[in-house]
Amino acid sequence: MQNLCQKYLIEFQDLLTMVCDTIFGNFDIMKMIRYTLVLLSALFFLTTCQKNTLSKIPSIFFLGVSPDTLYPKINDSCFIVFSLTDGDGDIGNSSTSQVWYRDRRADTGAFISSVFPAINPAVEDPKKGLTGTCTFYPTPGPIPRPDSIHTTIADTVTYEVYITDRAGHVSNHIITSPIILLP
Repeated sequence: MQNLCQKYLIEFQDLLTMVCDTIFGNFDIMKMIRYTLVLLSALFFLTTCQKNTLSKIPSIFFLGVSPDTLYPKINDSCFIVFSLTDGDGDIGNSSTSQVWYRDRRADTGAFISSVFPAINPAVEDPKKGLTGTCTFYPTPGPIPRPDSIHTTIADTVTYEVYITDRAGHVSNHIITSPIILLP
């Protein structure tokens, strides 16, 4: 894209120079006007030919969890929604691109990986990057802690989530809003 813009810029400058020379001749004031016009056209083309400024490291932002109240005894489940941005668009469609999550009730809880939802390859463009929304179901779903208070009254869980892209870049971590687990 950048090379194409540079090519058009050079052709436009040559055309503008030829037109100014034909109309105004060799007057010094006209040369100044011509160079001013060439400079303004160069600035115009450079501002319209922008490179992708998105980071190649994925970034996620928590949007919501639904439902926020579950009944685990009947195998109720929820889904987590987050927005994502990746500068080179290499998310999904590979076993290396995954959603990672963990139950935050245990400080030492290990992250569980889940295959990233499929993305239409037609929207992948390393020059433009990728921006979108992801919805996934943590499986297995949350279960109440086995003590008497949590199994008879209620429990609350939050998840910590991050993603990896095909190049192995790790996104920032997000925390879900609380999910209430009723007996």
